[in-house]
Amino acid sequence: MAPRKRKFENRDLPVGLCCKMVRGQQRFRYRYPSGKDIFFPLKTQKYEAIEAATIFNAKHRNPALKMILDHDEFNKPMSHWIKVVIERVRNEELNTRLLSKGRYRAFVNDTMRLDELLGDILSKSISLQHVNEFLDKYASGKSNEVYNRKITFLKKIFSYICDMSGMVLNPADRKKRKPKQAKQRKRLNIEYFNLILNASNSWLNIAMRLSLQTTHAVNEISLAKYKDCEWFNAPIVENGLTVYGVLRIHRQKVQNKEASRVEIPITKQLKKIIDDSKRDNIASPYIVHALLGRKKGLANGLTHPTQLTPVYISRAMSDLRDELNLYGNFDKPQRPTFHEIRALSIFLYDKMGIDPQERAAHTDAESTKVYMKDHVKWVKIQPAELVI
Repeated sequence: MAPRKRKFENRDLPVGLCCKMVRGQQRFRYRYPSGKDIFFPLKTQKYEAIEAATIFNAKHRNPALKMILDHDEFNKPMSHWIKVVIERVRNEELNTRLLSKGRYRAFVNDTMRLDELLGDILSKSISLQHVNEFLDKYASGKSNEVYNRKITFLKKIFSYICDMSGMVLNPADRKKRKPKQAKQRKRLNIEYFNLILNASNSWLNIAMRLSLQTTHAVNEISLAKYKDCEWFNAPIVENGLTVYGVLRIHRQKVQNKEASRVEIPITKQLKKIIDDSKRDNIASPYIVHALLGRKKGLANGLTHPTQLTPVYISRAMSDLRDELNLYGNFDKPQRPTFHEIRALSIFLYDKMGIDPQERAAHTDAESTKVYMKDHVKWVKIQPAELVI
């Protein structure tokens, strides 16, 4: 269908621009190729409207210019670059253990969201406006921490695309981060810890006691295996405590640091926890374990039917906390979770005069702070235990 012939008074105006009467006043209107209309501000001069429309048309309505832009072999849709970036992150970060499996899955999930929102847009057309669109859709109403994590994600994926010439500048670098929020969660006290512990099932009881005794978070507790324990031929005495062996833990949050692998002495209390975990007669390689009768198979990241995810363990404690109506006068985000057991543990050790951050043995003639085992560095931890 042929376009409608322009009115006489608009015959000398660029394509898309026309003059209309609006509420008794003459206004210049521009119609985008998409069909959307905008009106120029009042008192806009004719030459100004013509200049603006001419510049816009030269960029967006000129087939020859579009042909030149399309010739840029690196200016490809975001969906193309997203696939390439995922592959690079897998090879360069996941396979080299610079990135944990959990964080890699979170990264891939975010790339899928980015692909859904901006996948059709050419990479060199991505701007701060698109960054804001992504944040508005996927971080609106979330905490400042989540908001800032999404900015970090965008910076990361755009930096990879810049590295491959798909973008000239990283638009996420121009985005302002939100200030760090004060911690809302209340501390878990020993009285409420014991109430939850006494009401807990067998595997949650083991998880809570193991976290309290080792000062480690749920990520490490959920991965602790019996094979990580090395038992001595005969108990020894260190710092006035009987030590039966060592439990080796690879800390997930700082897994690439030298101090990420720690060797914790198995004292009487820790040995009792490990022994108690075997009383259910469930064959499992994991110290914290359960048979849940999963109907949908194993969740992502699990390798054994008796293995529990960190989220499942943490949620079980939170549910029990609420069933007991503990901290019920606080909003849910303020109620202590499993993670607060670690803070409680550090607090209790501190009351005993033991600094959990400095439990690594000092270098001297008889012991070393860091030693090698199977070409891996391990940090020795001084024996200590909590009796509650």
